[in-house]
Amino acid sequence: MSTRRRRRPPPPPKRKLPSITPHQPSSSSSSLSSLSPLESPAEDDSEDDILAFLKPKQSSALISTASAALRPPAPKLTMADIHAKLAKNKARDNEISRAQKLFEQSETSKQIPTKSASAALNTYLETQEGVPAILGMLKKPTGKADQLPSWSFFGDTPTVPQILLEELCASIRASTCIRPFLGSDPRDLGVENIRDFLVSGAMVDCLGSCSSSLDPPLCHLFLDTVCAGIDEDVSFSCLTLVTTLRTQFEPILDQSRIVRIFELIGGSKAALDPTKPLETDSQDGRLSDTTDKGEPDLPRWWNISLVLKMLSRLLQGLSDDVFRVVWGLVVRLSLDERRMKERRGQPEFLDLVENLLQQLECRGYQLTRTILSEIYASVIDRTLQVQLLGLLPATSGFSHDFRKRLARAFFSRNTIYLGPEPGPGILMGSIIAALASKEIRISKGESHTQLQNIIDIINIAVDDGRWCANVVERTEKGTSENLLDKLILHLNHSKEFIQAAGFQLNIEKSNAKDSFAKLIIRLEAVRQRKRGTQTVMDRYFRPNLE
Repeated sequence: MSTRRRRRPPPPPKRKLPSITPHQPSSSSSSLSSLSPLESPAEDDSEDDILAFLKPKQSSALISTASAALRPPAPKLTMADIHAKLAKNKARDNEISRAQKLFEQSETSKQIPTKSASAALNTYLETQEGVPAILGMLKKPTGKADQLPSWSFFGDTPTVPQILLEELCASIRASTCIRPFLGSDPRDLGVENIRDFLVSGAMVDCLGSCSSSLDPPLCHLFLDTVCAGIDEDVSFSCLTLVTTLRTQFEPILDQSRIVRIFELIGGSKAALDPTKPLETDSQDGRLSDTTDKGEPDLPRWWNISLVLKMLSRLLQGLSDDVFRVVWGLVVRLSLDERRMKERRGQPEFLDLVENLLQQLECRGYQLTRTILSEIYASVIDRTLQVQLLGLLPATSGFSHDFRKRLARAFFSRNTIYLGPEPGPGILMGSIIAALASKEIRISKGESHTQLQNIIDIINIAVDDGRWCANVVERTEKGTSENLLDKLILHLNHSKEFIQAAGFQLNIEKSNAKDSFAKLIIRLEAVRQRKRGTQTVMDRYFRPNLE
């Protein structure tokens, strides 16, 4: 039997493997080792996918990073370079500014020079015939003496003493009324905890529970702390202490103490002198058309409001002389243009003024006459008089009468109105004389505002139910003249002139013409009434007036 020799099968074809990148040798070798040498390439297609996934791709970010790395480093910006750029920018700005000025000068030279609005108004009023005297107030003042001033209660450099906590702590420790609460160790109340002792109200509770009285030096120090304002919380806690124990503070509130209270909030020496009228000059105030070169270091409003609250709560225990001093200083403070102009409507100030009027009503007629006389002698400027009349409330019969008497005295410059009710002929003649003179001039604000101020003054002054058609006086020629008719004639003349020259007087946008018409209608209604007929104010505040 012949034996047949078997043929050896041919070896499998060698497969070319892709070149492995040097970045990831471990991953590719592990993938290759997992493949069996007897495995067919068609049986496993995942190898190409894995190798293609493992092959790195060159992105644009990598290319840009590589190219940026090849660039030379940028030079550093030195301080000399910064100064050079600043100088270049400044030179460019100067060139632009110079060119702008040259352009404005060339444009101005082409135009015909015109008068200012105020100069045109003055020229118009001077050239027109029959200009009512009441419109003389619209002329702009020509000299420094004619300019209307604004009052300044606070000095330019107020010297407000600073109350230190160390001084307050030493005085409290030395007082006989606090010593029983300190215990054996006086260091229990030190500087580090004196503020907490005051602000927490513990001291008010301690003093309120004992019957001992405060030492006068400590009382003065508490008042100074409220006024000087070392700390808002400390000042408020001292205010609570003063009002809680006000019976112990009222005996020390004499005239000098009240003046010191207003001095501590920054009042100037001229403002605190009750014998000096409120006349502003180069030392005491500013003229209305000058610019404020800088706001002085005045106390903040919260400090002033605490003082106003304290005075309002201590009024009842003051003597008549001290009460007069408070009245005068509050009037001076209220007219300050720099600090109180925007604060006159604050509740702290309004409450104090209303409490002053209520206390004055309870103290009798003689003190009222004295305070009215002192206010009249102190406030002599027309602008300040108008401001003060606007501040006084008319919320009661007494306050309305107080304001009316002061307005009549201001308007007529006659002290007879500070006392009992005079005859109506005197008042009527005073108003006629004022309307025919140059004294009624309030050159502040625009024309319509000035006219409205004049109308308000007349409305206040003529608020009297006794005005009637029988107000007659004898002229120099011996003829009879009805003063009310004369007043209405003056106002009609002014109204007609305003209607004819409203554009030149710059009052078209206002209701000044309507206000003049309403005032004339009111006076004509007064002329038609019989003697004894009451006005609206009389009916509201004086129901029993005959």
